[in-house]
Amino acid sequence: MIRIMLPFVMLIATLSITSAVAVGQCPEEPPLQNYAGGGMVVCPCFIPGEQAGAILDAPAGHYPIEILRVGIGWGSQFGGAPQSLEQGIHVYAAGLPNPGAPIATLPGPVLNDGFINVFDLEPLPGDIIVNSGPFTVTLEFLNSNSGDPFAPSMVHDGNTCQAGKNVVFAIPGGWFDACILGVTGDWVVYAIYRQVDCGSGIDQEMIASSHPAFLMRPQPNPFTHETQFEFILSERQHVDLSVYDVRGHLVTTLVSGVFPQGSHAAAWTGEEADGKPVAPGIYFVTMEAGSFNTTQRVVFSK
Repeated sequence: MIRIMLPFVMLIATLSITSAVAVGQCPEEPPLQNYAGGGMVVCPCFIPGEQAGAILDAPAGHYPIEILRVGIGWGSQFGGAPQSLEQGIHVYAAGLPNPGAPIATLPGPVLNDGFINVFDLEPLPGDIIVNSGPFTVTLEFLNSNSGDPFAPSMVHDGNTCQAGKNVVFAIPGGWFDACILGVTGDWVVYAIYRQVDCGSGIDQEMIASSHPAFLMRPQPNPFTHETQFEFILSERQHVDLSVYDVRGHLVTTLVSGVFPQGSHAAAWTGEEADGKPVAPGIYFVTMEAGSFNTTQRVVFSK
């Protein structure tokens, strides 16, 4: 459990990150964070299995979102502590009073003293999708730093602790609002994300005149019962519209045939070719029209 707050001062340096946005994906959004400025206060107050983190929330219109990277502020009173291997970084799809089970875990993060350590979550199996906010990002401790002023630990900004935005999982006790436990600032934790469905913003007449074919974004997305895929052809074409899972396996073919010039639509009800319902998650709908090939991503939520 959290025991002592020690008002040690430390500056946090941000690691630089370079990221490329893949074609067809929504762009990255600015970081979500609660803290202001650099980390100011070290909290050597945790034992193995405990967690500390932030409850974050994107603008309502951005959901569903995909979590790409997270940053964790880590430091010690005097600096220069060795790297620390901790238990894991967790992403939860809810906030207090109980975030529930993690929707993603990065095991064995190695943290460097005096930095906001940045961890790429994209290599984890599957996309980390949060359908609505708020959500929670935490660090779980493997090493005890309780009562040791020389040990590195989580840091916060030393400003006013914002209620409902900072969490501690204590042993014993479970989940707490960190402010209630005496934490006097916001944990230095942030998340980088992108929208799953950011809209095409493309005029259909422009598409028909300047593109051989185009697959519009699915509506609705995410969906629970049925979603529609509109595709536009500038001339008569043979069209194949197929659904694939995140492993690249064919789930079902929605249409396969010749269509005239103009706008057409196909529906998917979240089923495989044999009518068996698919598992909730991310799927990809690929359209092939002559030499043209494009893909849209859709979230099935049930």
